Amino acid sequence: MKSAFIKQNDGYGYNTSMLPNYDGFIIIKPGFLKHTDEIINDLHRRDFIIIEAEEKTLTREEAETIYGCHKDKDFFDELIEYMTEGPCIGIALLSPFFDRVSATEALNHLKIKYRRRYGIDKLHNVIHSSDCYQSALYEAETFFNDVNPD
Repeated sequence: MKSAFIKQNDGYGYNTSMLPNYDGFIIIKPGFLKHTDEIINDLHRRDFIIIEAEEKTLTREEAETIYGCHKDKDFFDELIEYMTEGPCIGIALLSPFFDRVSATEALNHLKIKYRRRYGIDKLHNVIHSSDCYQSALYEAETFFNDVNPD
């Protein structure tokens, strides 16, 4: 996966040719992989294209990076323990939408659907989806270990 955080030699920032070819990212959480086929079929019905997918057990560092926005919350340590206890599946997606906000919203609706259907509690809730495009880039690069050495 191509990093979105590559600095151009001229120092003027990013250009669109440098951005990754995906606009959404989800994680099917540990203990819920039995629902993977159903979730993937639902993504395909919604015209999402899977760009990259990987099953793995997150390291503590990866989980802390992905969920860093929750660091000051009382459930953070429990969330990190849960996310590192077994395999999960990270999926980078290309949406059928022209804008990235619509892609994020569609994945949020999918997340809510599966959390209501199969979720157990606040932590054990089937799917994580990025809250915006920038988060999707950061989280996917962390999950797929696409760190850009400067």
